Amino acid sequence: MTKTTTVIQTPPLMVGRERAAAALDISDSLLEDLVRRGELPPPRRISKGRTGWLWRELVEFAESRPVSDAAPGPGRTPANHHPTANREDNHHHPNAAIAG
Repeated sequence: MTKTTTVIQTPPLMVGRERAAAALDISDSLLEDLVRRGELPPPRRISKGRTGWLWRELVEFAESRPVSDAAPGPGRTPANHHPTANREDNHHHPNAAIAG
């Protein structure tokens, strides 16, 4: 009989500065600035000379951020922006969004 091994993947408990910044897709300096401003919890001491962030706290920080109303990419408009919505003649032309 062959024994099978089950692999359970979990996120790390703690991560250092580079990995914490990478997880949030920000620079190391912005990570430090967020901590300085009190928006992000400070790192915890892992051992003498080594600190890191609890993964759980990074996730909580990310989930607490407000939803952005910025455009999703270059040349795009936010999903709730309709360029023809304010046009006076958009109800007169059947293809107003295309004729624009």
